[in-house]
Amino acid sequence: MGADKPNGVVNYSRRPPQRPFLQKIQYAIWNPEERTFLGRTPKRWGVIGLIYLVMYICIIIFFSICMCGLLATMDDRIPYFTLADSIIGNNPGMGHRPILFEEGALIWYDASNSTQIKKYVDNIDKFLDPYRNKSLLINKGENQRECGTMKPPREEVCAFDVVSQFGPCTRENNYGFDSGTPCIIIKLNRLYDWKPIFYDDPGDLPQNMPPDIKTFINSTTPEIRRSVWLTCMGERPADVEALGPLKYYPYPGVPEVFFPYDNTPGYLSPLVAVQLQKPTLNQIINIRCRAWAKNILYTDSLRDRFGSTHLEIMIDGTPAQKITI
Repeated sequence: MGADKPNGVVNYSRRPPQRPFLQKIQYAIWNPEERTFLGRTPKRWGVIGLIYLVMYICIIIFFSICMCGLLATMDDRIPYFTLADSIIGNNPGMGHRPILFEEGALIWYDASNSTQIKKYVDNIDKFLDPYRNKSLLINKGENQRECGTMKPPREEVCAFDVVSQFGPCTRENNYGFDSGTPCIIIKLNRLYDWKPIFYDDPGDLPQNMPPDIKTFINSTTPEIRRSVWLTCMGERPADVEALGPLKYYPYPGVPEVFFPYDNTPGYLSPLVAVQLQKPTLNQIINIRCRAWAKNILYTDSLRDRFGSTHLEIMIDGTPAQKITI
């Protein structure tokens, strides 16, 4: 399908020769008359290949220089934007367990049904696995230490022993779900470099703080008072009555030694286990758990839950003495 060359002059205006359909496809791939492959001679393919090779080499070099410059200004452990400058902001949120994706914030089970209980127990177990098994951590927990009331050195983190500090809220007790006294695990979300301002003065506590928490603060040591307090309450008067008394393990707060969070490997968020000691059965109870610190913004809004987490619980049936799962 090449051009005619009468007297050495190329003629591009000629009609292409008529060929059968299959031969047209063959000539489009390889033209033996002009010795072209896909419309180009080997020389032209070589020139095009060289152009693209040089272009992509230049792109790779330019991209590598940009990445090296970017990585030179970044730290693996320190976010570029933190606190108020970041999208997350400087107000830590809260989370809780158990929480199942398909059920959202609702915990609904029959206290005599081991299958229903097991899904919640397994959910808490999975969440607590890194606390029980240090081999699941990146550095195998080699830099964890028992802190007490003293902050650890820069490269070390405080250990949190859920076995010894959660009282009856254990796997062996099915976290109280089978006895109708379920345990809810609550935590403060990690916020890089956030430093709490504590409610550590018994004479300067918020008026709306639960009375039992005020009593605990008044009766504890100055070191323990330097904690971010975590509490749970019914959202409405009917929920408060149905919720009944609560018990916190190890106590209703997380100590100063866990702050600030600085992305040190092996760090585990401190937790509080809240046991519902006598919740009303066969009724949905709306619960709001919140954090207390002078620099934690809290709102009652159901849409923007600043400094809190929401859950609902409904226990059907009659609690058994013990269900083995």
